[in-house]
Amino acid sequence: MDQQGLLALMYDFYNSHMLKGQNDDIDYYIKQIKKYGAKDILVIGAGTGRVAIPLANYAKVTALDFDDERLRRLKRKSANIKTIGINFLQYQEVKKYDLIIIPYSTLQFDNNKENLNNFFKKLKEIMDQKSIVIFDVSESFKEKEEKNKEFLFKDYCSEIKDEVLVYYTAKKRQDYIEFYVEYRLDKQKKIVVEHEKYYYYNKKLIFDILEKNNFEILKIDDGYGKEGFKHKHLYHCRRKTNE
Repeated sequence: MDQQGLLALMYDFYNSHMLKGQNDDIDYYIKQIKKYGAKDILVIGAGTGRVAIPLANYAKVTALDFDDERLRRLKRKSANIKTIGINFLQYQEVKKYDLIIIPYSTLQFDNNKENLNNFFKKLKEIMDQKSIVIFDVSESFKEKEEKNKEFLFKDYCSEIKDEVLVYYTAKKRQDYIEFYVEYRLDKQKKIVVEHEKYYYYNKKLIFDILEKNNFEILKIDDGYGKEGFKHKHLYHCRRKTNE
């Protein structure tokens, strides 16, 4: 297994140990599919399918992610989901979707203010007046503490038949926080590191970007209908009808 394939596997391995209540978002999205009567859905930032796969039981799902290896893992789990491996800012299809879901702070991943504005310009191209987009924004990143290579956990990964030790580092910058997750494979004496950057967003920034790009906010839900995720804001939006 090459490094990219190993990082995709470790992405699944990490999520299975650390996300816990984050998976409450799946029931939330299922309720929104039913509420909006959505038949054709795009999940942006689909990763290995944590959200996209269960939603495919309720609608036709297309999964988009910039990481081809993560999408390959998704396809091995669920062959009936169409996958698109591309950075969304380079997305060229003109198909319109009933519902677009951008889960788990995907919008904040490596997206500064300029990229965020371009993101919503691109988003309008795959939305008509009936399309709904739901995106997840976390206001907790700015409050997180810096960490210097903190040990998280150790567990056996059956897919590679090895013990994996997981370490976490967080570095705060002016506009974003960087996370480094280091995976040490015990027997193989191999180390791979996942590096991610998440920008600090607040409601004023989101409101300004939406207004600039002529999006209407239908509602904002805090959390997923359960306690513990009040820092998560779920924006439901559509294009303004007076465009």
